[in-house]
Amino acid sequence: MGQVAHLQKLNEKYFDKGLRIIAITKEGTGIVEDMVIEQRGGKYWVASDPSGETMKSYTQKGSIGIPHTYVIDASGNVVSEGVPSEAKIGELLEATFDPSLGRDLHKALKSVVKTYRKGQYGKAYAAAAKSLENEDNALVADARYLRKRCEDVAAFQQKMIESSVKAKDFTTAYADLGAAPKAFAGMEIATWAAAKKKELDADESVQIEVKAWSALGKARKKQASAKGKAKKMGPARKAYKSVMKRYPSTRAAKMAESALRSLPSK
Repeated sequence: MGQVAHLQKLNEKYFDKGLRIIAITKEGTGIVEDMVIEQRGGKYWVASDPSGETMKSYTQKGSIGIPHTYVIDASGNVVSEGVPSEAKIGELLEATFDPSLGRDLHKALKSVVKTYRKGQYGKAYAAAAKSLENEDNALVADARYLRKRCEDVAAFQQKMIESSVKAKDFTTAYADLGAAPKAFAGMEIATWAAAKKKELDADESVQIEVKAWSALGKARKKQASAKGKAKKMGPARKAYKSVMKRYPSTRAAKMAESALRSLPSK
């Protein structure tokens, strides 16, 4: 647990550049939420895996100390072990995706670059277009470069959203879809995001997953309020069973089942 503060700093600094920190533990979700999220201020994702199957899938031979950190690239490959330095994180992100411009651009694009760095990619994309007909070839080249970077960021964001949807992580997908129209105003991804959200809204199975996830969150809060005391786990047990009964075959139901097994005995 001593790594929580450090991981939190890394998460805050590199989240917008593509870094995702996920803590996985054998402890029940309520215990983790209490210890990591409430008591120690962890803001990154925490998953409960009582069976240890996730860890087994990464451990080749022998045993490892706990906690143990793996750095995994966008393709699911383990590229490093142990908490990486910021220099290493920067190196890995650059090899996958880095939204920074990478070089200085024409001084005439100063305000456009500032807009880009604020994450207002749609505005930057449109503003850079105004320099494409300029007689200064260097300015035109840099304007094209900046617009290409906007397109690259948009493509990466769309890929992240599609990955979230595929993993049935609709909480993250909806958050990113909601932010896209503003961040990429005027670009194709803004239209795509609006259409994708409408598609998900109309998908009954997706809405069941969303409702199930909301119910799971409430169950976790009940577990956290019990502070690990078996005698006070009744409401949490009932809530987890309700998730399993009302939303069978959902991702949340599977997690509820796992959480239920991990609750302390009466």
